[in-house]
Amino acid sequence: MPTAWLHHELAKAVSGPPSNSAATTAAIFPFLTPAPSGSTAPPPTEAQRQSHSRSPPHSSPSQPELSTERQNPASVDIDKMSTLDMMRVMNAEDARIAAAVSEITGAIADVVDRITERIADGGRLLYMGAGTSGRLGVLDLADIPPSYNADPMRFIALAAGGDETFRTAKPAVEDSRAAGVADLGALLPTPQDTLVGITASGRTPYVLGALHSAHAQGLLTIGLVCSEESAAVREGQCDYLLCPRVGPEVIAGSTRMKAGTATKMVLNMISTGVQIKLGNTYSNLMVDVYPSNVKCAARARNVIRAISGNLANSYSDSDLDRMIARCGGSVKLAVVAVVSGWGIPLCVDALERRKGSLRDVLEDVRYETVVRVFR
Repeated sequence: MPTAWLHHELAKAVSGPPSNSAATTAAIFPFLTPAPSGSTAPPPTEAQRQSHSRSPPHSSPSQPELSTERQNPASVDIDKMSTLDMMRVMNAEDARIAAAVSEITGAIADVVDRITERIADGGRLLYMGAGTSGRLGVLDLADIPPSYNADPMRFIALAAGGDETFRTAKPAVEDSRAAGVADLGALLPTPQDTLVGITASGRTPYVLGALHSAHAQGLLTIGLVCSEESAAVREGQCDYLLCPRVGPEVIAGSTRMKAGTATKMVLNMISTGVQIKLGNTYSNLMVDVYPSNVKCAARARNVIRAISGNLANSYSDSDLDRMIARCGGSVKLAVVAVVSGWGIPLCVDALERRKGSLRDVLEDVRYETVVRVFR
């Protein structure tokens, strides 16, 4: 380690014969010591030039350099900056992320449409990733069931190494393609399913193995990467490849930073877009939120009041809670009951007829109301 080496060299320097500070410095750091006055300093050796250069290392022919692994010119001197300047550099780099995601919104929209079609036909949305990418996938899909009353068995995220990796990083587990294939196989995938393989570098063996297997089995395969030089690009096992080009990280290779933020943004867009397309919102309201705690119960009441308007004025909080309970926890069904005045069975039939679209059902209610008024 550098610190141990420094202590070793200092010990050698001070244990020898007495010397002045310049001589000591020259003994330890010859490349930092100015040449004596009137003399010409010898040119640095090739080893010194390579060892102390600020330039990013060259990649080997067999391993193309990834953009996320390069040194960022804006942060080359970050270890010499004030804390405030560090924060400014990080913030300035983070400001580039939304623009990088904006460049691929068309592709994200196509992906959302394809996934929605498959889920409507009985398919599932699967995420697989390793390290930060895997954790972000689990984080994104974990909130879908409570937010949209979705079946958790149809929105599944796997992180290489399992749940233990959320507390303790286990980098080695991502190096096995076979593990990715096995974890996917344990889900018994069908051609109606969609696999989103999440890997910032685009070369994680665990994810590439899963994508290769999924592609061979006819699943819709989507790669989410942050480096255009990735193996996922070269191997061509993805029906869609989403690549927000965030560029080099503030700390070279630390893809939990810009790449991680971009990944979370794209995953949020995919999962939320699918829920909207499935009819699980009305306007921008969570009409399928499940009242599983105090916060969600209050949100459910607020949703009913926002959509029902004056029709909900006569309902107290307790009244709405009882209505939601009578509707089996379905806020959407409770809205139809409050707005229409119909019995629960008729409201259920109306929603089934309109495939769960609250907007379509409320249009039917308004139409029937108008017809009754003008009869």
